[in-house]
Amino acid sequence: MGETLLALRIALMLLLYGFLGVALYLLGRDLRRNEMPAVPRPTPALLHWRGADEAEHSFALEPVTGLGRAKDNSLPLEDPFASAHHALVVWREGQWHVEDLGSHNGTYLNEERLNGSRVLASGDEIRVGDTLLRLEIKSS
Repeated sequence: MGETLLALRIALMLLLYGFLGVALYLLGRDLRRNEMPAVPRPTPALLHWRGADEAEHSFALEPVTGLGRAKDNSLPLEDPFASAHHALVVWREGQWHVEDLGSHNGTYLNEERLNGSRVLASGDEIRVGDTLLRLEIKSS
């Protein structure tokens, strides 16, 4: 009787460890399969413009850069013709994009009024109110 009980305990222990092994294997496999791909970092880029003082200014773009008069923008502009929250420059799908936020005077890309989002290239000029911003995308 004692040997039978010992054999049952060993069999139960082997089943339990086998179950745990299979469960951990499946969990690890699912975690590896569902790993998120690395989010590509934005290509470094700068906006250049001349301020009211005629001095050249530069700003390093963030993944989402808000442009406008309001102080809570990433790049607050001292331009009476810019809306409080005028436009966004965003890193999306491996490229820089610009989009108007429904501003009263509109946002212009290379002197063409924006409708929706547009992809940016180095050297593009973005006009927000009377402020002309030139984009410089750093080469990798």
